[in-house]
Amino acid sequence: MKKKQRKYRELNLSDSFMKSAFTGQAALECRALMLNINLGHNQELLESCKVLWEYSYFINEVRENQKQGLAIETAVREAQKSCIEKDILKEFLEQNSAEVSDVILEEFDQEKYEEDLRRESWEDGKIAGMEEGKALGKKELLVNLYRKHLLTLEQAAEEYGTTAEEFRKFLL
Repeated sequence: MKKKQRKYRELNLSDSFMKSAFTGQAALECRALMLNINLGHNQELLESCKVLWEYSYFINEVRENQKQGLAIETAVREAQKSCIEKDILKEFLEQNSAEVSDVILEEFDQEKYEEDLRRESWEDGKIAGMEEGKALGKKELLVNLYRKHLLTLEQAAEEYGTTAEEFRKFLL
């Protein structure tokens, strides 16, 4: 399931920090415009800067290698070889091979971490929603049983885990 990537994204530094307890806002705001430089996005920008296009091509090679089933380390190494053969970032890759690998591996680890975090948050939300739905269903069931005189107010409240006075509010 691949999500559609946008041409750009606005990032707010304050999103990374806690908000003030007094105002609910950050004391300082810094906004940055992050441009999508993956192949197929912001083509005019990529065409105007050869090095940027070559970097984008290199990253695409890494991703394509991963899609072919290569481990990330191998995917990076193979992308480096391929780009050097095609004279893409050749001099830079030859001189900085180890550093490039380190940076790319860190970047891909960060992407994986963020994706895992999104997936985990979605799962947590799904579970919380299911729990909320079950609680609502239980409440509705107990209200219906009470209204049909199959349970007393006290029995329904006890089953729900609240007082009769609190349960009575559900009946309104």
